[in-house]
Amino acid sequence: MEAPNWLGHPFAAEILALPKGQHFTNIDHRGTLAQAIVDTIREPLLVLDKDLRVVTANRSFYLMFRMNRHDVQGRPLYSLGEGQWNIPGLRLLLERIAPRHAVMEAHEVEQEFSGIGRRTMLLNARSVFYQEDYDATILLAIEDITEQRAKERELHELLQHKELLLQEMQHRERTRRFSSTPS
Repeated sequence: MEAPNWLGHPFAAEILALPKGQHFTNIDHRGTLAQAIVDTIREPLLVLDKDLRVVTANRSFYLMFRMNRHDVQGRPLYSLGEGQWNIPGLRLLLERIAPRHAVMEAHEVEQEFSGIGRRTMLLNARSVFYQEDYDATILLAIEDITEQRAKERELHELLQHKELLLQEMQHRERTRRFSSTPS
């Protein structure tokens, strides 16, 4: 039985099942497992090659950024969405990950994204190396923290307003005491 998937083409429901006792030993099985893992992750996720071209993206990425597979897969990260990912600081960090076996954790990006507006994203990336002679790939996880940052700003503004009101009350109290002190 075939069911439509989010990419717009059918896939066999049994594609992720292996015969009993068989392990992910050949490249086809490992690829299936890797794609299943990528598709299971709830946050937007990109898999990039060493040249920062998109190997694959998960459903969450396509949904959040309102993109289609043909607009993403095989393209450089920096050309996605009319260049919205062409961020110099991000480029510098990502270009260092694969050759240095580095990781990028909690890199915050505030950017205007076509179709969804101004967003604040928290990015995590790390390279994946293989025992065979395959080139490294980079996993780029994206967390939308726009609402969290807005709530933090709102709380900060409320605390500032509270502080201002407290200072005003203290000033009035001092003024009242000073004016009511007999001379």
